[in-house]
Amino acid sequence: MDESLRRAMADLNAWMRLGPLLTEYLPFSATATLRPTGLTALLDEVLLGGRTVLVECGTGPSTIVLARLLARRGYGRLLSIDNDERWTTYAETQLRREGLHGVAKVVHAPLAENANGMRWYSTEVVSPAVAAYVDQYGLVDMLIVDGPPSTDPGQSMIRYPALPTLRWAMAPGATLVLDDVDRPGELTVAARWQDEYDLITRSDPSGTRLAISTLAPS
Repeated sequence: MDESLRRAMADLNAWMRLGPLLTEYLPFSATATLRPTGLTALLDEVLLGGRTVLVECGTGPSTIVLARLLARRGYGRLLSIDNDERWTTYAETQLRREGLHGVAKVVHAPLAENANGMRWYSTEVVSPAVAAYVDQYGLVDMLIVDGPPSTDPGQSMIRYPALPTLRWAMAPGATLVLDDVDRPGELTVAARWQDEYDLITRSDPSGTRLAISTLAPS
């Protein structure tokens, strides 16, 4: 079977699996949203891995779907961070409208140059937000990195600071998910993280565009 057809069939199957959580229209984008197979892999990791304290870099439809899953399961919390004020406003409004604001919180963090000279979300916003979240719910056991956008010229490594910045907040054995590893920049980010941190990669990202790893227990 042709690879593009195989992926299309896999995405169609994923859409069918997602049906129970797609209770109303969400603004999915073909270029800026997790593939359906990626989203189902994410949800499977939450359920099978028993993940309860989630941080998401890159707010989108996945934020709403994850919140719906956590609410239906009956436990777990999500903190989502994004630089796009339109997306964060939409997500916050939608979460409140669906009664999910007790499960998930959205933080708008503009892009800024951090201490090592790389652009990422403003740590002046992110650091206190994550610290308060960890104080309330415990260490993060799943970090999802699907932002900031890395397609602008010169920004292929913009997602790299996520792990160095948030490593302190992550529990031993936490799951780390990086989207868009079919692109050179994200592949480089994944390789640097692998070299610099004690990661155990345990999934083949070829079909989902995801690299899924765990931090080795300390």
